[in-house]
Amino acid sequence: MAIKYGTLVSFASGAFTASIRMDEAAAQAIENVRVSRAIPGAEMVTGRRVLLDTGDHNDPSDLVLYAIVS
Repeated sequence: MAIKYGTLVSFASGAFTASIRMDEAAAQAIENVRVSRAIPGAEMVTGRRVLLDTGDHNDPSDLVLYAIVS
């Protein structure tokens, strides 16, 4: 499990998923990243820095946004 930083590109409140631009791959966004239900929807503002958990296998489909950094 690695912790990565990224930037929130967009947030779908109905599905509670987000598009994230990871710091080390700033040229492309990762779509449909699951978001922790502990984060209030009002905190999900485009451009905010976020922390991501990559899961055990570093598979992009395992990503979970679990914290807002700024």
